[in-house]
Amino acid sequence: MEFDQSCFNKTRTIIMGYKIVLTSDRTMASDYHGNMFFGFSACLPQGVLPDWFYYSVFCPSGSADREGRLIHANYGMRKIEAALLAKGFNRSEVIVAHPDHLNRAISDETKIVSISSNDPLGIGPATSTFVQLWGGEGRMAVKLRELLNKPSIKKFKPTIILGGPGAWQLKVHPEKRKKLGVDFVVVGEGEVTAPKLFKKILDGQFPIPEVIEGEIVRDKDIADIVGGSICGIVEVTRGCSRNCAFCIPSLKKVRSRPLNHILAEVQTNIESGNRGVILHGEDVFQYKSKNLRVNHKAVVELFNRVYHISGVKWVTASHASLSSAMSSPETVKKISKVLELGTDKHPTKAFQVGIETGSPKLIHKHMRGKVYPFKSKEWPDVVRGAFKLLHENHIVSCSTIIMGLPGEDQHDIQQTIDLMKTLKPYQSIIVPLLFTPMETTRLEYAKPLLKKDLSPKHHELISVCWDHNLDWFPALWANYGRDNSLFVKTVIGLLLKLGTEPLRKKVHRNAMKHGANIR
Repeated sequence: MEFDQSCFNKTRTIIMGYKIVLTSDRTMASDYHGNMFFGFSACLPQGVLPDWFYYSVFCPSGSADREGRLIHANYGMRKIEAALLAKGFNRSEVIVAHPDHLNRAISDETKIVSISSNDPLGIGPATSTFVQLWGGEGRMAVKLRELLNKPSIKKFKPTIILGGPGAWQLKVHPEKRKKLGVDFVVVGEGEVTAPKLFKKILDGQFPIPEVIEGEIVRDKDIADIVGGSICGIVEVTRGCSRNCAFCIPSLKKVRSRPLNHILAEVQTNIESGNRGVILHGEDVFQYKSKNLRVNHKAVVELFNRVYHISGVKWVTASHASLSSAMSSPETVKKISKVLELGTDKHPTKAFQVGIETGSPKLIHKHMRGKVYPFKSKEWPDVVRGAFKLLHENHIVSCSTIIMGLPGEDQHDIQQTIDLMKTLKPYQSIIVPLLFTPMETTRLEYAKPLLKKDLSPKHHELISVCWDHNLDWFPALWANYGRDNSLFVKTVIGLLLKLGTEPLRKKVHRNAMKHGANIR
């Protein structure tokens, strides 16, 4: 379907409202000043940063037209919009709306409000970690409640549907779903399920189950987006074959999108005003792979074709696997060359990668597929080698570790500490998370790690990670934030200059207070 940019510019003299309104909480309605990693600041509890500061510096409001239509929207919402249009819904019936402007989109004609949420109850792994450590309530949970209490929703009482990565939370906690006023929850993929569900609701075909498991979508049924996505995100793969026990994407069938569809979505983003592209998948190196073997030719062609589309100024990827990178160093080197990394034009780009642990034992127990084609015992060497490889090719590793995995002992924690210390020379960020079991994963019934259960070794590990981050923040921001507005550069620069050492001392004091050995 051809994208018509003029749809963003047309306005109505009388706002009639839309039959179907797709929206999200306020933390997802932002371009994050062009820095997608700013979006993760939504995991910080409400109150850690004052709202005026948070929404000015990290999460400015996304642009919307006079009808409340977002110019750049969450990619998942764009996919549902595209699926509805592909299944025969009329463009005049569907709007992807800014949560702050629902009064322009919702009327007595509105029958369905569908909400995408990353963390509706604030119990996702990152949010849970920061809430446990710092107190407060998850910001995304707070903003979802605010959204559901909007006057237009209260007045016109449309059917409320919630989907997105965090939908599992309302499946697990039905009492909270009912208290929020959410009528239906779609867990999993939505492109096939949502159009069927919406049609049933519009046709009054009740009863309908309150929790619906989304059907796995065949590649031919994944419609191309028809409007711009936040920061130019374009999906290149879906699902993951590595089968980590704690992770939801491992449960999804792996599909690589055809290159012509990827290029079409990039073009749509350029026409909407985006100038960069984030290639999204659980591991960009697995594009068109077979049996977890990197398809060097396909991956390089992907980056090369996208980067050379007229209007594209930069390209990066959302996620990559350290094992994939280490198994195909030439692919990493070629991508770096194609994207002109290490030049004044593009000093660095950042990929999210998962370390999770430095313990070969825990790797073998919970995620042996993560290290393939290497062996579990080689994992620390794979991590070190991949960090070095990415660093030398001007790619920043934004990584996570998970404390408290089932079966973890003090030796496992020490192995992770030792590994973290060896990563000091490589430009990277390492975020320590508390293990949080998620529904639909193999570890969904495992015991979570709570703040009260942190050992001195855990506190030492947290301190080592934050020492690493604080050492690297200034240099990373000098490259990553250089194209930001003067306001953002000034504010973040002052925070780093004035706050780095006080924060380091605070982290050290807290660790020593809990018996950690801090050198």
